[in-house]
Amino acid sequence: MRLFALTLLFAAPLAAQVCTFSVSPLQFSIAADNYTGSVFVTGSGACGNFIATSAVAWLHMTDQVQSYTAPARVSFTVDANRGAAARSAAMTIALSAVTVTQAGADCQFGLSPLSQSFTVDGGTGTANVQGVCAWQLLTGAKWITFPGITSGNPGGTSGAPQPYTVAPNACVAGRSGTITLFTGLTTPPPPTLTVTQEGSPANISLSANSATIASPASDGRISVNTGDGCPWAATTDASWLTIYPGSTSGTGNGGISYHALANTSDTRTGSIHVGALTYTITQLAPAAPPVVLSSVNSAASYRTDAVSPGEIVTLFGKGMGPATIATLQVVGGKVTNSLAGTQVLFDGTPATMIYTLAGQVSAVVPYAVSGKSSTQVQVQYQNQTSNALTVPVQAAHPAIFTLDASGLGPGAILNQDSSVNSSGSPATALSVVQIFATGGGITIPASADGAVTAGLFPLAVTPTVTIGGVNATVKFAGAAPGAVAGLTQINVEIPASLTPGISLPVVIKSGNFTSNSSVTIAVK
Repeated sequence: MRLFALTLLFAAPLAAQVCTFSVSPLQFSIAADNYTGSVFVTGSGACGNFIATSAVAWLHMTDQVQSYTAPARVSFTVDANRGAAARSAAMTIALSAVTVTQAGADCQFGLSPLSQSFTVDGGTGTANVQGVCAWQLLTGAKWITFPGITSGNPGGTSGAPQPYTVAPNACVAGRSGTITLFTGLTTPPPPTLTVTQEGSPANISLSANSATIASPASDGRISVNTGDGCPWAATTDASWLTIYPGSTSGTGNGGISYHALANTSDTRTGSIHVGALTYTITQLAPAAPPVVLSSVNSAASYRTDAVSPGEIVTLFGKGMGPATIATLQVVGGKVTNSLAGTQVLFDGTPATMIYTLAGQVSAVVPYAVSGKSSTQVQVQYQNQTSNALTVPVQAAHPAIFTLDASGLGPGAILNQDSSVNSSGSPATALSVVQIFATGGGITIPASADGAVTAGLFPLAVTPTVTIGGVNATVKFAGAAPGAVAGLTQINVEIPASLTPGISLPVVIKSGNFTSNSSVTIAVK
């Protein structure tokens, strides 16, 4: 008896019972609608309680308590899928994963209209959304904006109107953008509304429309004005015009830098084009060097033998000035020594300019030649310099101006009553006439180059005057008041013993220098 009891006491212990759960089914494939389902759990062995849980909001455990005792049926519900895409999630039941895959809803998305056009000023439009599933309106165009809500909640109303705004177009070119109804699906492609907008040629301008440049090689720049981000491109139609790299195109405001090759031939024209705009460049032909053909002439008698200080002279040649005559200019109370690009140089000193023309130029010999035996004369036009002529210098080179500027015939003489002396208006005996001449020499006090005479500036050497071979009394001889220094006025009294005539020769003598006898006066 004791031995049996002892044997039982030391016998091997009974094996513990193992719990095994069986979960079925492990997968559900369901439609997009609301769904209620069950999972069956059985156990073998010494099974205790088990737990059923869900980690997603749309998959719910039906029972309030998540702890079960096998065998058991675990109920669950699935919310309707309002989205277009399928979804999947898993429940954990008795340590097993139970997968629920739910199809996407049949959303039948739509968008209308599918296209809309706007003028350059922009405006507002409406995108009508069809579909009861979740959606969102998207655009990649910054100029298209939505003033309101751009998405719809699941279960939303089909056909909801969605306003959008198109900004004004500041560019020349039209533009196009899209509004896409995002559904989360790639198949079929999401509906798209195409928005197009006109541009306007008025949305671009240039800082100028044309330029005239000189013949040497040069650079220039044009400013381009257009809207921010608006593209433009520049081209040229002339081989002698080059647009520098980096300025052939741009966006928004910018500039075009160009280079013009030197022009060695006739005037030429080329253009730079920016869209419909044209910038025209005219490049002048190179100026021909001026050439004084043979001499420097007295402006009154056209004698070529010499010049004197302050004498008004005329130079003949070609290419010495503009095609249209330009006459003297007074700046700051003085007559300028440069006129329309022309200068006359005496030993390099610019002379006071009277007028300039391509073939004929007039100037006043600078007083600085006084005391010299000769002077070198050149004409400079548009930075081109002529050949040099060497001309003798003498203290005086008197010559009387004539009415027809020929150096012959009736002189530029005023009667005592200020009328112009002529055969129809002769001077009378003992009256005082004014003779206008040049080449009288220096004055005391000295006249200044370019000065407009104010006051009395008598000639340093008082000339003698004969009329019809009879000496006339000189009342005054000096710079003509109110005129440019270089014009000489000599007032003389008509001799009483003079035999009247309509063309009596008038001769001026200054020291050893005598005027031509070809100028006449009328005396009655």
